[in-house]
Amino acid sequence: MNIDNVKDLSFPKSDYDQWRSAAEAALREKTIDKLKTPTYEGITLNPLYTDDNVSLTDTENPGEFPYTRGIYTNGYHDEPWAVCQPVGGTDCKEANRKMKSALLRGQNAIVFPADLLVNGDLTELLDGLPLNQLPLYIDARGLQKNLLPQLGKLTSSLTGVLAEDPVAEWCVDGQIPREPESFFESWFHTLREMDSHAPQVKSILIKSVSYHNAGASAIQELAYALATAALYLAEGQKNGFTVEDLVDKMIFSFAVDSDYFMNIAKLRAARRLWAQFADAYHADADHFKMVIHAVTSERSETLYDEHVNILRTANQAFASAIGGIQYLEVHPFNHTSSKENQAADRIARNIHLILKEETHITEVADPAGGSWYVEQLTDEIAVKAWEKFFDIHTSGGILPLLQEGKIQDEIRDVFKKREHDLASRKVSIIGTNVYPNPADIGSDRSAVKEITSYYTLPDPQSIPAIKLKRLAEPFEELRQRSAAHRKVSGEAPQIGLLTFGELKNYKPHADFMKALAAAGGIEVVEGSGVDAIDFIKKTSVHTLCLCGSDEDYKVQVVKDIKKELPQVRLYLAGKQKEEVEAEFKEAGIQDVLHSKTNAVELLREWHKQLGVKA
Repeated sequence: MNIDNVKDLSFPKSDYDQWRSAAEAALREKTIDKLKTPTYEGITLNPLYTDDNVSLTDTENPGEFPYTRGIYTNGYHDEPWAVCQPVGGTDCKEANRKMKSALLRGQNAIVFPADLLVNGDLTELLDGLPLNQLPLYIDARGLQKNLLPQLGKLTSSLTGVLAEDPVAEWCVDGQIPREPESFFESWFHTLREMDSHAPQVKSILIKSVSYHNAGASAIQELAYALATAALYLAEGQKNGFTVEDLVDKMIFSFAVDSDYFMNIAKLRAARRLWAQFADAYHADADHFKMVIHAVTSERSETLYDEHVNILRTANQAFASAIGGIQYLEVHPFNHTSSKENQAADRIARNIHLILKEETHITEVADPAGGSWYVEQLTDEIAVKAWEKFFDIHTSGGILPLLQEGKIQDEIRDVFKKREHDLASRKVSIIGTNVYPNPADIGSDRSAVKEITSYYTLPDPQSIPAIKLKRLAEPFEELRQRSAAHRKVSGEAPQIGLLTFGELKNYKPHADFMKALAAAGGIEVVEGSGVDAIDFIKKTSVHTLCLCGSDEDYKVQVVKDIKKELPQVRLYLAGKQKEEVEAEFKEAGIQDVLHSKTNAVELLREWHKQLGVKA
């Protein structure tokens, strides 16, 4: 054989059964099922996907019904996404100046938070900005009616979004109109007036972001978004709009977290499901090309080790772009704090530019197309989300379920599962529940930023509010309490580590315990188990953990310590057999700690023992 023959060579083709046999041989006594991953969506992810997983979606083309692969034939090549970074300020003049600066640095959309318009003037805010060239994006959050007189002073060629989602705001506020039909009559009257001033501007927002940040799964987000859209279509038709007119005014906003492929598939499934509405309403499918605004997830952000948020948002932005969006907002790494940071804003904006200019995804119509994994995941999400939407529809729609609190309960249940997985470190947040940096003092703010809506409902009816909460908050609260304790007492709360045997034997457990303690802002004092009693007396540490190999652990050592110092609380690092654990607990061990221990509950208990105030 010579080099000329290489081109005629090929690798032998393996089928799934051959791969499965080889994989299970490598896993030894485990089966391939051990490699499957359950999700919060009720979908099980397989370790391998093949062409057997591809349905008819592989025959679709980008820009063609049902738009799973995007609403444009050439993807971003002809229609790049809008860099949708909000620019704030102390007043409209300052925000206007900052926006002009941002437009010189890669921003290609005019984006402001609604807060500026509570007491500000829209014409002043937009003064001198290239409204004929770039789209506007403002989530009005209840201010549309107030902005009508100012909107009439602007160019009629204004494009973009000046929209709001009443239902999303009511969910967070915890109140809805007692007579929704009266509200919608007024709202759609406002939208009609808006259309006369700015016919090219989208005015109806369907925003699942609040559901996401309260903990909802991808299936729930899509179902609630579709149910909201169905409500607006029904109410809009009652008030004289055609389906086509309403759909043309709609834009959907989704949050994207760090579950990379799930979010790509979520966005693809969203377009497919929305396109299916065309058949249901006997409308032209061309109107049902879903326009998507994506924003990086607040619930995944952290106060501590905040620069890791750059990696999170870059991953989320990448998933958004692969999923096919029209507007994208990337949160700066310090988004959870209230401090302004020009570097953070610049990095967030540059994430867009890196994705556009260095990854070349803008040169491919559908970067995810042909991935058996993504195609199958898209199919499964679409089926489950459609079923859930239909359940909502047959139950009377989204408003009755919000009034009953059923949707709020569903979201809360999923969030509790997420919290439990983080507490037991089945799911990791770098710098928070794993690999925390004890030297990091974090930022000043803990909760998800309060979202203020500006609806004034004359006769509101109370409903259970959707609580927005970041996943890292339980750990961050513990560290903040420890910091407050240090400030008052002059020293950080401490526990002791008693090491047994050689370094190579105890180091894995000792490192595990140090990281666990650091996640709650607790310092560790390390000493030899051989001199345990002297160490305890010298340090006055009364909560201690024994670290060593299973062979190094001796029940008698525990008995001796408890006999001499009965007030100390002893823990054992490393999972033990049931009979061994029972023996150590009988000798005086409080608990055996391992990777599945609920870290939040343990750290709260240690805080109580160490006198840290809740």
